[in-house]
Amino acid sequence: LVAIGSGIVDASKPHFQQLQEQLIGHGLNALGSLSETINNLHGSVTGGR
Repeated sequence: LVAIGSGIVDASKPHFQQLQEQLIGHGLNALGSLSETINNLHGSVTGGR
């Protein structure tokens, strides 16, 4: 079972790597827009005083 599992993992490693890179890319985009939103909110809150 372990051998079959590692064989599947080895076969799908390139796919996993691509998926991981895509996820990291989406995560960075999400983080960027999130921090931008927080900055805008913070600016409007501090600017409103």
